Amino acid sequence: MNQKNQDKIKEDIMQYLGLNKLSEDKQDEILAKIGEIILKKIFIETVDKLDEPDRIEFEKMLKEGTDADSIEKFLNTKIENYDTIVSEIVEEVKNDIKNS
Repeated sequence: MNQKNQDKIKEDIMQYLGLNKLSEDKQDEILAKIGEIILKKIFIETVDKLDEPDRIEFEKMLKEGTDADSIEKFLNTKIENYDTIVSEIVEEVKNDIKNS
């Protein structure tokens, strides 16, 4: 996920969960945990949607430390509606947190 998308998601989560009222340190701590949850869910979802050769290529990119923009471009070309999947995961996590 590129930096622009990350910043947009971060701001959206802060507003949705009312984190703006917290100290900056607390915001960073909570956003880091939420971001980790989102990334894990995206990883699981994307790996499940890739065929075996693409899964191997994806894992290779991760091991080699390929930049986020290149990984996102790869996933966008290999997974139909990738951006929609990411948006749905973000919404799901936000709602789960707000309702818990």
